[in-house]
Amino acid sequence: MANILHRLFILIFILSQSFLLQAQSKQWTIQVVDSISLQPISYATLYSAHASAISNDSGIAILQSEEPTLLITISSVGYQKKSLNLTTQDQSTDVLMVKMRPIQHILEEISVVGGKFERRLLNDPSTVEVLKPDFVRSTASYSLDEVLDKVPGIQMIDGQANIRGGSGYSYGAGSRVLLTVDDVPAMQADAGLPNWGDIPLENMSQIEVLKGAGSVLYGSAAMNGVINFRTAYAGTLPRTRISTQFTGYLSPTDARKNWWSGLPFKSWTSISHAQKFKSLELVAGGSYNHEDGYNKGMSDHTGRLFANTLYHFNSRLSLQLNALVNKGRSENFVYWSNDSTGAYIGDTSTTSTNNKTRFYIDPVLTFLGKNNTQHKLIGRYYSVNNDSDHSYAQKSAMEYGEYRFLKRFEDLELQLTSGVVYTGTQVKAALYGDSAFSSTNLAAFIQLDKVFFDKLTVSAGGRYEYNQLRSPEIIDGVRIPEGKTTESKPVFKVGLNYQLSRYSSVRANWGQGYRYPTIAEKFVSTTAGAIRISPNAALASENGWTAELGYKQGVKVRSWMGYLDLSVFRSEYDNMIEFLLLDFSKGFQSFNVGDTRVQGFEATLQGRGTLGNMGLTLLTGYTYIDPTYRNFEQIDTLKSTSNANILKYRMKHAVRADLSVSWQSWQFGFNYVYNSSMLAIDKIFDLVIPGVHNFRADHNTGFHVFGLRVARSFYHETLTTGIYLNNVFNREYTYRPGLLEAPRNISLKIDLNLSRYPE
Repeated sequence: MANILHRLFILIFILSQSFLLQAQSKQWTIQVVDSISLQPISYATLYSAHASAISNDSGIAILQSEEPTLLITISSVGYQKKSLNLTTQDQSTDVLMVKMRPIQHILEEISVVGGKFERRLLNDPSTVEVLKPDFVRSTASYSLDEVLDKVPGIQMIDGQANIRGGSGYSYGAGSRVLLTVDDVPAMQADAGLPNWGDIPLENMSQIEVLKGAGSVLYGSAAMNGVINFRTAYAGTLPRTRISTQFTGYLSPTDARKNWWSGLPFKSWTSISHAQKFKSLELVAGGSYNHEDGYNKGMSDHTGRLFANTLYHFNSRLSLQLNALVNKGRSENFVYWSNDSTGAYIGDTSTTSTNNKTRFYIDPVLTFLGKNNTQHKLIGRYYSVNNDSDHSYAQKSAMEYGEYRFLKRFEDLELQLTSGVVYTGTQVKAALYGDSAFSSTNLAAFIQLDKVFFDKLTVSAGGRYEYNQLRSPEIIDGVRIPEGKTTESKPVFKVGLNYQLSRYSSVRANWGQGYRYPTIAEKFVSTTAGAIRISPNAALASENGWTAELGYKQGVKVRSWMGYLDLSVFRSEYDNMIEFLLLDFSKGFQSFNVGDTRVQGFEATLQGRGTLGNMGLTLLTGYTYIDPTYRNFEQIDTLKSTSNANILKYRMKHAVRADLSVSWQSWQFGFNYVYNSSMLAIDKIFDLVIPGVHNFRADHNTGFHVFGLRVARSFYHETLTTGIYLNNVFNREYTYRPGLLEAPRNISLKIDLNLSRYPE
C-alpha cells in the first residue's frame, strides 16, 4: 500500500509541475456556478469559433485563443444557455465567475450513471431514477438502504438490493447490484456486498439508480444495476448542516411479542461543513448512530467521520482526496427464537458480536486537456476489519485504480467514454478456514454516445474482463491446481433513445451482464444455529443479458411538472448462482442452479412543483415481475416451499408511493409500501426455524405499510422540526424468513441549516 501511494504522489508531483509551467498567454479562466446556490457546475461546455473547453468538478474551465476577444456560448444540461463576450480585460481577472440560471423542473434533471458523463434523463437509453437531498431529508432516513426501499423497482431484503427481481436473498454474500460513490465501487472485498453505513448521507448531492445491466461500464457486480451516490462539493460560500433524530418503537399488536418494559430506541446525529479556501475546497463531517432497538440481540453503536478535499493546482489540473472511517460495535442474529414470544428475540445460537473498523482513501487526479478532453486517474484503498466472535472474524483490503478518458466531439455531437481498470483484493478470515485469498481484476471499456438529427441518441459499448483468484490448493477436499483460477470474458451493450417531442421519448436497450463469484460464495464455511454453509470451490461465473423497451412522457398540471415512465423488461441469466441445500452433511452451498428468466413491466410517476399556493412532490410506481427457471424440469422442487416454477425470495407485485405537500412553513407527507407474498423460500427454513411455517401461513397475502409525517420550518428555513409515524397500522411483516420488521414507531427529527445561502 505504501509503495502504491508513493508512486501515485510522485506521478501527481511530476504532472503538476509540468502543467504549471505551461504558457498562460491569451487565456481566460472561468468558473461556472449555479446562480441560486453558487455551487460549481461540472461538465459545462464552453465554445466559440476559436476555442472550446469543459468545466471540471469545481466548475472551472480554461479557454485559450490567439484572438483578443471571444464570443462564447456556455451550456449545461439543466441550465439555460448563456452567451458571453470575453475581452483582454477579462484576462487580468484570476477567475471570472459566470452564473447559470437553472431550469426549474424535473424534466431537465441529469445523471452520470448511464454513461459516466452528464446527460438528461429524458435522453438516456436506460432507465435511471434520481433522488434529491430534499427527498431523503423529508423521509427521515439515516441510511442509504432505508432510502432505496422507497424507490419503485427496488426491494431491500436484509440489506441486499434487488432491482426488478434480478436477485433474491444470498445470505450475505454476492450482489448483482453495484454500489458506487462518485463512480468508484464501494463493495466489500470478500463478500461483494456494500456496507451501507459507509455512505455519508449528510454530504449528498444526489442518488442515481440504473435499472438493468451495467457491466460494460462498471464490471462484474453491476449485472442487475448500479446505485451511484454522488457527494456534494464546497460552494463559493460556506454551508453547515446539523441533524439529529430519535426513534422510539411502540408495542406490537400481538402482546405476546412485547419483550420490553421500557422503550426500545435508536438515535442518530450528523454534522457536515463545506467551505472553500482559495484553491482548496473542503467538505467534512461525521455522524453517530446509537441503536438498541426492537430486536433483542441486535444493536449498533457506530461513529463515522469523513473529509473530502479538492485542490486546484491551476485551472486544468486538480487533485481530489476523499477519506472516511467507520468504527463501532454491533450485535446481530440470523433468525428469531420463535414466531410468538420470541419473534423479536434472536435465537442465541445464531447471535454474534462484531467490533468493526472500516476506512477508505480515494485519490482522484483530473486534467482538462484541449479540445474538450478530460483525463482522470482514480484510486481507492478500502480496508475492512471485522473482529467478531463465533469464527466470523474477517480482514480484507481492496485496491482500485482506473484511468478514464472522456472526449466530446462538439461538431459531431459525439461523446467518447473509455478507460482501463485494476482491482486487487486480499482477504483472510476464519470464515474461509483462516486461509489467505487474493484476486485480481483487469478490464478495459469503451462507450460511444452519438446524437443524430437532434433527436436520436445511439449508445454502444463494450468491455473486456480478466479475473484471477488465488487460494490454497486444497479447499474442503477439492484440489485447485496451483491454487489459481482464471477467466476472461467480453460483454457488450447497445441502446437507443428517440425524442418524440420536447418532453417525451421512447427508448430501447440491450446489455450483457457478467458476474464472477465472490470469495465468500466460493469458500465460506460457517454455521449459524440450524444453518450450515459449506464451500464450493467449483462454483462458476454467471452471465446473461437484459433488454428493455420504455416510454417517458412529460406531465404538466399548472406549475407542477413530472414524468410518467412505462417500461417492459426481460433478463435471462445462465448459470445463476444461488445458495442451495444439497445435503444435510454439507448444508447450504453456493451453486450454479441453471438458467433463469425474469420478465415484467413497470410504471412510475415522479414530479414536483406547485399547485396554487402549495408545493407538491410525488414519487410512485408499480412493478410486476415473473421470475422463473428456464430449465425447470431439472430443478429439485423439494428444496423450495413452492412446486411452481418460480425463483426463491421474489415478490411478484410491488408498489411504492411517497407524497410530500408543503404550505407556507409546513410540510406534510405520506408514504406507502406494498409487497405481495414471497411464494418460494428454502424449504429447510420452513422446517428448522421455529415458527416460520406458521407465520407464512398466517401472512400469505403480502403486506401494506403506511407512514405519515409533518414538519415545520422556522427562521427562514434555518430550523426544521418534524414528527414521523411509521407502520401506522402496526402490521407484522417480513422481508426474509425469521426476521420481523419494525412495529409501529415514531421519530422526532431536528434539522439546523446554517448555510449562508439557500441550498
